[in-house]
Order: sequence, then C-alpha cells, then structure tokens
Amino acid sequence: MKNTSLLQHLVLISFLDESTSKEIAAAKQAAESLKKIPGVTALQFAENVSPEGLDKGYTHCLTMSFADEKVRDEVYLPHPLHQDFVAFFVPKTKAVLVFDYWK
Repeated sequence: MKNTSLLQHLVLISFLDESTSKEIAAAKQAAESLKKIPGVTALQFAENVSPEGLDKGYTHCLTMSFADEKVRDEVYLPHPLHQDFVAFFVPKTKAVLVFDYWK
C-alpha cells in the first residue's frame, strides 16, 4: 500500500562462501555506480551487524529510493548500468532477496 512518497528497493544479499573481502568490496563499488542512474534518489550498501542471528545467511544489503514505480520499472531496471551490475553481481551470490515498499 502506497502511503508516502518514496519507493524503497531493498536487496538482501548472501555472497558465495568463497567470496573474499576484496570481491565484496568490488561488489560494493559496483553498487555505488547505480547512483548515476537518473531517478535513484538514495543508495546504501551495508553489512549486517545484527546480533540476533536471524539473518538466514544474508550478510549484506543494498537499499535504494525511487520517486515511484515508473522510475524503478522504466528507468532503473532496464538501464545499462543496472544490467551490467546484475551480470557482474548475481554470479557472486548464493541468494538474493528483493523487497520493495513505500516509505
């Protein structure tokens, strides 16, 4: 249900067990390039620091903000920078969970 103005795009990430800190840093740097896509109003890439042990193997997250679905669907998703990021990033992961919501 849309109740305010920003669409939040949350990506939970479980990297491959053999991923090195250097490879994860490269994934973070690649994610940062997504800020260049028109309509991306905010972006963060972070590591899970929760002590609760409820992460189900997800170690990192990428969160982004868009003004609306049109920006996400028609600008961001098909954008060449996003397509290049997906091609680079997904093979480095065991699992990815995407969850979008209104803030």
